[in-house]
Amino acid sequence: MTATITPPPGVPALARTKPEDRLEDYLTALTFYLGLPDSAVNRVVLAENSDSDLSALERVAERHAGAKEVELISFDGLDYPVKHGRAVGEMKLIDTALSRSRLLADLGDDGVFWKVTGRLRFTNLPRLIAGGPARASLYADFRRYPRRWMDLRVFACTPAGFRELLLPRVDLLRQDELDRAGYSAPEERLFGELLSRPGVVPRLRAEPVIEGFSGHGADYGRPSRRLWTLARAGVRRVLPGLWL
Repeated sequence: MTATITPPPGVPALARTKPEDRLEDYLTALTFYLGLPDSAVNRVVLAENSDSDLSALERVAERHAGAKEVELISFDGLDYPVKHGRAVGEMKLIDTALSRSRLLADLGDDGVFWKVTGRLRFTNLPRLIAGGPARASLYADFRRYPRRWMDLRVFACTPAGFRELLLPRVDLLRQDELDRAGYSAPEERLFGELLSRPGVVPRLRAEPVIEGFSGHGADYGRPSRRLWTLARAGVRRVLPGLWL
């Protein structure tokens, strides 16, 4: 779970900025993930990069003590120009978490971890995990319509895969570099950068079902969003090559 409780002022395209709102999102999401079956999720790492107080999250973890291994880490990871954007910060966050987390270190180079945007609840995560390939350096959802896109909200990766495929491309995800190259978002650039790379499985076998608020402040549970999710799920089954 990636987390930024106290984002700096001026983050591009970020509307949900109040620390109290974001902390509540993380509390709800952590409670949800700790309640999933152990067969799907037996270890949880929440990595927070604004060096914020995690005591409220620690209390949630303590209530589930013994059921799952939980590791909460917080550090000052916002030492980059805010104008570079959230994708840069998240890649740096994951890199730091891989170097500091005991649970992630236990994976070695080739163990698989699932990354989720920590404020969101992927309510069918057990299904997403069960449908994953036997072996992949990166398992993520790529789509061609309405835009070419690699979804960064949820994906599975190995530490070696992250360091080989994503980390070297951090500078390409800077907002100024995206603007210069004519991309609308980092997700659009990563589609072309990673689609054909060895070890990349570019399509989740199930449509992610999401609850919570986007960084833009929109509710994923609103009726129009639920209908869109149902439509994409149907197309994924009937026309799997469309990549909607």
